[in-house]
Amino acid sequence: MSAYYVNKLLPELYRCVDHPTQWVKVLDQLRDDLDVSSVVVQVFDRSNTGDLVQNWVMRDSFSLANAALHDKWVNNADNPRMYIETTDSLAIIRDEEIFSLLSPAVERFHERLKQAQLGHAIALDIKAPNNQYISLIAHRKYGDKRSFGRSFDDCFQQLAPHIQQSVALSEKLNTLSLRNAYINQVTNHINTGMMLLTLNGSVYWSNQCAMDMVQRSEHIGLSNDKLTLTHSADQQVFNAMLAEALSQVELSPRLMATIGQYRFNPLQLLVTCVDVPVHDMGRPSETMIAVFFSENDHGFTHLDEEVSQLYGLTPAESRLAVALANGLSLEEYSQQKGVSIGTVRIQLKSIFSKMNITRQQELVRVLWASVSARTRPVIDSSLLIDSLPS
Repeated sequence: MSAYYVNKLLPELYRCVDHPTQWVKVLDQLRDDLDVSSVVVQVFDRSNTGDLVQNWVMRDSFSLANAALHDKWVNNADNPRMYIETTDSLAIIRDEEIFSLLSPAVERFHERLKQAQLGHAIALDIKAPNNQYISLIAHRKYGDKRSFGRSFDDCFQQLAPHIQQSVALSEKLNTLSLRNAYINQVTNHINTGMMLLTLNGSVYWSNQCAMDMVQRSEHIGLSNDKLTLTHSADQQVFNAMLAEALSQVELSPRLMATIGQYRFNPLQLLVTCVDVPVHDMGRPSETMIAVFFSENDHGFTHLDEEVSQLYGLTPAESRLAVALANGLSLEEYSQQKGVSIGTVRIQLKSIFSKMNITRQQELVRVLWASVSARTRPVIDSSLLIDSLPS
């Protein structure tokens, strides 16, 4: 392979790191240049039993179109190539080298190649430091008896470090993306709205609770991806909080205010700074604004079953406990449910016994401190992703 072609291919190869579909284009280019039928990159992990387990696979367009056929006959545990051991960290292996002696197993494999419409192959095998195995394999078309010349060795040797690096970067990016997705889903269970704002006020990240509040609250909104407050007086208060927080970044101040005070369902805001050091040489740390939201009229809603699980209460006792935590008196609950005050008092006595408390104030305090009160059910975790600004 010429240096020109390597220089042309490598930028496309590294673009695969954050654009996985780019692998098809790269492998098509390589397939055409090598004049073979198919080119595939496979990544394997070693299982606890010592077997190689395919972690992911990138195929050229021909292999992609025939993936089901290839997986049925060749790309599986019956492939004898899977059991070829080499001590080298990098090896180039031809089928004629490992299948030089005919045997029933080799003959069966040749028949399987025929069923998959594939001919003999040459493979670049790389042992990565993390007990990972990378294989770049090129197949001739079935019936094509041409051998693989020295040019294949030169090509594979030149590509080896770049394929290994692109796979390593892809793995790292996939790990970070997965971790980010997990964190997003976990924070969506938090019963407090949370936002990260850039220094110009744009929403960098938000949990689902905050986006729900933006949708339903009359006091806050989004305009051009920026958090805005509906009333000018509230906006002035918020702007002052942001300025004060940024003037005290090192102290991580906790600045609080009530937004929409004296109006329906006001919001409580907490503003602070998040200052993260950047490990790149010469770059300053990055500061963002963290904003936490809470609604004044939020109460226990549809959490009777959770309270029952936490404290071993009956359904009737759970409904009473939740009602008291939401501010109802015994008399109001009795009238609302149409049961006698005596029955309600008996239920309350049973609740006290099971929760090892003696006063109604303790009941309210314990329930509002519970994990149920601090979290919320998540109906659809994809709502956050769909509603975030791009």
